[in-house]
Amino acid sequence: MRPLVALAYYPLWAAAVTVAVTALRLGRNVGRGLVALCFFLAFWVTGLILLETDGTLVLAEHVIPSGIIVSAGLAHAYADIAGASRRPVVFAYAVSAAVALLGAVDPRLLYGPGARSPGPLFFPLSVVMGVAWVVVGVRLGRAALAARGLQRRRIAALFFGSVLATLGGGFVVVLRVLRLGDVLLGAPLVLLAILLVAYAVLIGELGRSRRVFAQGLAYAGLTALLSTLGLVVFFKVLPALAPGGGASLGWLAFVVFLAALPSDPLRMLVVEHLGRRLFSRPIGVRDLADEIERVEVRADQAERLAELGRLASAVAHEIRNPLGVIAAQAKLLERQGAKPETVASLRAQVDRARRFLDDLLRYSRPRPLEVSEVDVLSTLRLAASQVRQIVGEGAPPIEVAPEAGGSIFVEADRGAFLDVATALLQNAAIALDGSRGGRIRAVVARGEGGFVVVRVEDNGPGVPAEIEAMLFQPFVTGRGRDAKHPGTGLGLAVAARWLERHGGALRYERAPGGGARFEARWPERAAEAAG
Repeated sequence: MRPLVALAYYPLWAAAVTVAVTALRLGRNVGRGLVALCFFLAFWVTGLILLETDGTLVLAEHVIPSGIIVSAGLAHAYADIAGASRRPVVFAYAVSAAVALLGAVDPRLLYGPGARSPGPLFFPLSVVMGVAWVVVGVRLGRAALAARGLQRRRIAALFFGSVLATLGGGFVVVLRVLRLGDVLLGAPLVLLAILLVAYAVLIGELGRSRRVFAQGLAYAGLTALLSTLGLVVFFKVLPALAPGGGASLGWLAFVVFLAALPSDPLRMLVVEHLGRRLFSRPIGVRDLADEIERVEVRADQAERLAELGRLASAVAHEIRNPLGVIAAQAKLLERQGAKPETVASLRAQVDRARRFLDDLLRYSRPRPLEVSEVDVLSTLRLAASQVRQIVGEGAPPIEVAPEAGGSIFVEADRGAFLDVATALLQNAAIALDGSRGGRIRAVVARGEGGFVVVRVEDNGPGVPAEIEAMLFQPFVTGRGRDAKHPGTGLGLAVAARWLERHGGALRYERAPGGGARFEARWPERAAEAAG
């Protein structure tokens, strides 16, 4: 084998297998198609290595046609990401199996000795495969243009990866068979294809899973580096240190065993030390043990909060029944000719008590986060629509706009995002209810440090100065019991808790022209989102 071939293709094989195995071990949302594609790319690189290795050329002639399975892997990965039909995937695997079987049985039908001349089926099969790839490529391209956000990035990575894999794989083999090029031409193209597939695998992971996956790849690289040094020592130094100069297999095994015994703990120590230097929250054994202790403390706190939640649920159940009776009696009073003002006052208090119970349950019984990709602008517009329905005819106009053009996405719990947006917009609308010239503006912008900032600003009276310092504490409200829209003091507390659990923050400041301005900072990537 030429040294350049070893330098070019061994790293490609290792990278593809490492991504695939790490995805199997640590991935949660990868999908079988992407994992299979990584393994198929590694298999294809194996075929190219065999083709350039002395003594394995005959074997390579039987293996190379099986590389067409990469196209089936692309179809499989696309079906997983886009949720497309599985029929083309089954068809792609069937065609790949037929071509692989044909090449394994009689490679001379495809090319001559050493894959240096075309066989009788070479050109017809090349044309068919070329047309099939164009069809798949067009489909991938259209799907990427039609998709949005995370799905669009993954399909786009798959599309460009398929182009590069085809050029670096099948096209390079065509050039070799026609004696127009060398297999080394495909190395940089296949490398880029593997990196794009790895990107599609990585961004499919959300929350902590992405952090663990990325660190798993880095730890694999560090482990390989240290293992390389250790193996060189074993092969070159230890035989000379064994009695008899390594001629005795028993003595050599004895020396190697004792030398290897401390090597694994030493490797783990070095890798974990380097991991702490590279990552803010490493996943080494000791780091995971510390994290378990912190989780146990949080679990104890969560258990106490769960007790509070169960108490709140019991209280809510006991209070809802009398509220239902009061509401029914109010309806009877209305039918019996009671004063409308009296009935309206009763219903208003019942509604207020119900809202308080709902807010209390949301605050005391937080549910686990379900992280997904959220379209910020469309979710804000949905929240604005809900607020207009809640406030009614007196609702001021609500403007929702990005600070810069284009869609903006965050990885968050969609229900939590909607709750926060609704709370901020509803507070602003209530503060302006009935006022002339009132306006609300919700602006979305990308902030520093990988955050997306949702800024809600109004030109109302603002937050009373005496409660600004404790605004996000539970049961703190600037609206009295007799207000048109009495507050429970839990809306902002719930919103602040949602943001805190996502790794973000909620802050308040007085608007320059008067009124209130709230800023909700959402992490664009949910690397630290809590469960």
